[in-house]
Amino acid sequence: MKESRGKRARRLGRASWELIRSDRRLIAFPLVGSIVGLVLGGAAFALSYTLLGGHGLGHGQSHSRAVIVIGGLIATYPVTFVTLFCGVALAEVLRRSLAGEPASAADGWRAARSRLGLIAAWTLLVCTVGAFLRLVEERIPLGGKLAAALAGVAWSLATMFAVPVIAYENLGPMETLRRSAALFRERWGEQLGGAVTIGAGAGLVMIPAVLCIVVGVSVGGPSGIVLVVVGGALVIGIQAFASALNEVYRVFLYRSAVGIEPVGGPFDEHDLSRPTWGKRRRD
Repeated sequence: MKESRGKRARRLGRASWELIRSDRRLIAFPLVGSIVGLVLGGAAFALSYTLLGGHGLGHGQSHSRAVIVIGGLIATYPVTFVTLFCGVALAEVLRRSLAGEPASAADGWRAARSRLGLIAAWTLLVCTVGAFLRLVEERIPLGGKLAAALAGVAWSLATMFAVPVIAYENLGPMETLRRSAALFRERWGEQLGGAVTIGAGAGLVMIPAVLCIVVGVSVGGPSGIVLVVVGGALVIGIQAFASALNEVYRVFLYRSAVGIEPVGGPFDEHDLSRPTWGKRRRD
C-alpha cells in the first residue's frame, strides 16, 4: 500500500525532533543567532533611523515611510549575517558528530569564523536581492507586489541549501547560488515536504505564545509586561528550535544528495532519496 504524503512528512518531522533531542547543543546556535540578530538589527535600525532624520516630525508621511523602509533594509544585513554565521557553526558541529569526531560548540564557531568572508559576501548578495525586490514592490504599484512575492519565493527555494554549501564546499556567492539551486532541483520534493512539516508544527506551537503577547498588550501594566516578555521569549525559543530542525534536515538532505556517508542517521534513506511531493507513481 502506498504511504500517504502526510504520514511520511510527519515521520520526517519526528526524526528531526529526535535528533535535536539527542544533541541539544544544536539548539544553541540558532538561539544565539536569534538573540544577537535581534539586538544588532534593532541597533542598526535605530542608528540608521536617527541618521536619516526619522525622528523629525516635519518631513511628512512619505519621508517617514522611506526612512523606515531604508532603516529596515540596513538592519537586514546584521540579522542575516548572524543567522548564516550560526547556521554554518551548527552544520560543522553536526558534520563532526556524524563523522564520529569530537564536536564542541567552539569547533562550530571556529569553522564559521574561518568562512567569515564567504558568509559576509553571501549576506551581501541576499540583502541586495531583498532590497531589489522591495524596490520593485514599491515602484510598480499594480504588479509589483505579485512579482516581488513570486520572485521572493523562487529565491528562497533556490537558496535553501546555501548554508551546507558554504559550510562544506567553501564556495563564493554566485557559485553557492548555482550549487544550492542545483541541489534543490534534485531534491525539491523532500526539501519542501520537510520545510512545510517543520513550519506547520512550529506555527501551531507558537499560537499560545502569540496569544500571550496579544493579551499582555491588551491588559497593560506590570502583568501585561510580564505576559509580553514571556510570550516573546517563547516565540524566540520556538523559532530557534524550528530553525535548528530545518538546518539539521537540510544537512542530511545535502549529505544524501552528494553521497556522503553516513547519510540516513535518524532518517529513513527512503525519505531522503524519493520526493515527498510530486506526481504519484504507479506501482
